[in-house]
Amino acid sequence: GAPPAALDAIVVTGKKIQQAVPDAEVKQRVETAMRSDRFFYDEHVTITIKNGVVTLHGIVFDDWDLRTARRIAKKIPGVKRVINDLEIELGGE
Repeated sequence: GAPPAALDAIVVTGKKIQQAVPDAEVKQRVETAMRSDRFFYDEHVTITIKNGVVTLHGIVFDDWDLRTARRIAKKIPGVKRVINDLEIELGGE
């Protein structure tokens, strides 16, 4: 199951006003979401954010991880765009 409490902070109230979410808060939400995704290994991934545009940096091990990282970041409230700067590191060599 999901870790208790960690996700409660992300629940958005029913207000329809699109409020600008501070970058630092969005960054934290994206990082928490990536860490909470049990199928995604976020050890080598860092993110930066400017004006709601998230850039993913670092290393993933396959195309699936790359898509997962983008999908996780895209669904976070406050994220306008996701720029992918991840490299695929083919492990084992």
